[in-house]
Amino acid sequence: MILYALKAAEGYLKMAENGGFTLVGINKASVYPENELNQLIATKNDLGDELTELRIVKLTLEETDFFA
Repeated sequence: MILYALKAAEGYLKMAENGGFTLVGINKASVYPENELNQLIATKNDLGDELTELRIVKLTLEETDFFA
C-alpha cells in the first residue's frame, strides 16, 4: 500500500480539522492515499513558507504475519 504524508525538518504533520497542524512522529502523522495527492500538494504550497524543508513523502506499507 502506498500512502503520502507531509514532512518537515522538525517532524511529520498531523492535520487538524480547523486547517492547523501539529508536528509529530511517523506513528501519528496524517497520511493520504494517491487519490488525495492534489489536496496534499495544495496544503504543502499553502504551508511552504511556515516550515523548514517541507516536502511530500511516499510511505510504502507492507503487511506480513508476525510470528513470535
